[in-house]
Amino acid sequence: MDEYLQAALKFEEDGYQFYTKISKETNQPLAKRLFESLAIQENEHAKRIMEIYESLQSGSEVKPASRPAFSLEPEVKKIFYELDKDKKAMPLDNIEGYRLAMEMEKKGYNMYREFAEKVEDKREREFFRLLMEEEKEHLSSLDNVYRFLTGTEEWYAEEESKVWNWMST
Repeated sequence: MDEYLQAALKFEEDGYQFYTKISKETNQPLAKRLFESLAIQENEHAKRIMEIYESLQSGSEVKPASRPAFSLEPEVKKIFYELDKDKKAMPLDNIEGYRLAMEMEKKGYNMYREFAEKVEDKREREFFRLLMEEEKEHLSSLDNVYRFLTGTEEWYAEEESKVWNWMST
C-alpha cells in the first residue's frame, strides 16, 4: 500500500477507536453526540481510503473525491434542540480527552496537507485535500462545542458561534 494511504488509513482507524472510546467515557450529551458523529466520519474516511487503494492497485478508475453525505452539524443540532436547558448546561467532563481530540484533528489536517503536496497522483492529491478540509471542519466543530460548554457566557458575548449560530438560540 502507498505509504501515504497507509499512514492515512492508520490515522483514521486510530481516530475511529479514539472517538468511540471517548464517546463512551463522556457524559455531557452534546459532547457525546459530537464524538459519536466524529467516530462515524473517521470510519467513513477509512473505507474511502481502502476504496482508493483498491482502485489504484487494480488500475481501475478512482471515483472522484466528494464530500460525504454525512455531516456533523445536523447530528449535533438535533441533540442540541432535544436537550433541555439543564442538560445543555451540564459541564464538560473529560476535558483532557476533548483537548486530545482537538490536537488529533490539527495533526490530521497538517498530515493531509503534507500528503497532498507530496503525492504525484492527482486523484490522491484531491482526496487528501478533501480529508484536510474535513479535519479542519472537525476541529472547528470541536472548538465551537468546547467553547460553548466551557464558557457559555463568554461564547455568547464574543461571537454567538462562528460555526453554528443556531446554538445561540
